[in-house]
Parts: sequence; C-alpha cells; structure tokens
Amino acid sequence: MIKIFTELDQAVERENRQLVKEGTLTIPKSEVLLLGQMSLMLNESVAKILDLIQTGDMDARLRMDSFTKTMLLTLLEGSGMVYDEDSHLVWIPENYTTINFIKLKYIDVNLIDAESVLLSKAVHAPEKNRQLIRQAIVSGHFPDLLDKIITTGGKLELFLEGDDE
Repeated sequence: MIKIFTELDQAVERENRQLVKEGTLTIPKSEVLLLGQMSLMLNESVAKILDLIQTGDMDARLRMDSFTKTMLLTLLEGSGMVYDEDSHLVWIPENYTTINFIKLKYIDVNLIDAESVLLSKAVHAPEKNRQLIRQAIVSGHFPDLLDKIITTGGKLELFLEGDDE
C-alpha cells in the first residue's frame, strides 16, 4: 500500500506541475481514511496479534478530487485490488481514533484504530467475522471490546465458544 500511495502522490505532483504551467488551480491535498480489514492489516501491532485474511478490496473514506481518485483506482487495479465504492456504508463507531499510516506531500493516509474496526465488524458483520472477533477477545489486547459490543447493540452470544454451526 505504501507503494500505491507513493505513486499516487507522485502522479498528483506531476499533474500539479502541469497545472501551474497552464496557470490553473492545483489539486489540493487528499485524505484517505482506511477502514475494515485493510486498516487492521496495515496496523503492524495488530497484524502481529490477529490472524488476518488478505483482502483484495480497500474500504476507505476518500477526500480527494476526481483526478486523484481516478489515479488511485488505476493504481489499485494494477496491484490486483479494488476500491469498495460502498465504503461510505461502513459503520464507524463514535469516538474512534485515527493512526497515521503515511503522510506524503499530497496524500495523507490514516487508519481507524483497531478496536473500532473490530467493533464495527462485530456489530455489523458478526457472522462473517466470528473467528476474528473471538481471537481479538481472547488476545486480551482489546479489553474494552466486549463492553463496547454490548453497549452498541451487538450480540455477544455470537462470539461465545461452542456455537459454531
């Protein structure tokens, strides 16, 4: 992902140089907030704790102009990945925090904190993420996860041992 965002930053820089020559407005700095599995995978401390399945799609909230988004989609495709256009539907818990992944001249990329990602998965896609949530709970690295699942309306019983059918 670092390579993709670095190449994206370079493409925006080249485009901005051309725009300056033409005397037009340049492309402003873009922001990417990575969500879901991608956010967990790129968080090194979490990737060491949890068994994460490689994903080919990128869930993210993008704040960027059309040139930058088009370039991002092209770079992702060239790496065998896709941007999930339904990323705006991903539920993010209140009081989430962000972690800086990479800051470049024209692109800032942040991750959602792991506990918020896990909470989102537990509440809104529990069946699909049952084993991951169980592993996170057992790891002891997310001490508030159980309480947060309950207080946000998640079904804790889905993650209890012995109910795999």
